[in-house]
Amino acid sequence: MEEFYPMPLFVKLFVCDVEASAKWYENALGFRSIYALTGDKGVQVMNHLRLGRYQDLMLLPQSEDMARLDKGWGVAISLTLEDGINDLAQRAASAGSSVEGPTETPWNTRELTVWDPDGYMLTFSQVVDATRPFDEVIPPHAT
Repeated sequence: MEEFYPMPLFVKLFVCDVEASAKWYENALGFRSIYALTGDKGVQVMNHLRLGRYQDLMLLPQSEDMARLDKGWGVAISLTLEDGINDLAQRAASAGSSVEGPTETPWNTRELTVWDPDGYMLTFSQVVDATRPFDEVIPPHAT
């Protein structure tokens, strides 16, 4: 059974098809559906997804006005993983997702970027060496 708790922050994404998007997040990225709400016409009108604690997304149907806009612009969602970034990259690619990485960054992480069917960008980050001190990874800014 899923744990229910107040969420200090969560992201709402307005998508073309809530149910299809939820299935993509489950199959391609390993999210779990916590709660789905079906409207009067038998179509999902909300799906609450979770990858891990405090890694929640809420999928909602886009309005007709939103349908005319480019999707995904101005939004980047970043999530931290304990491990498994290579497996996630393979899983997302196998699901036909647009995938970039994983690549190592100068700030001691491996990052994987995936685009969902509505054009939203999700970046997954995993620490490379947890023993490195912060000031070695991110040197103090010279003034």
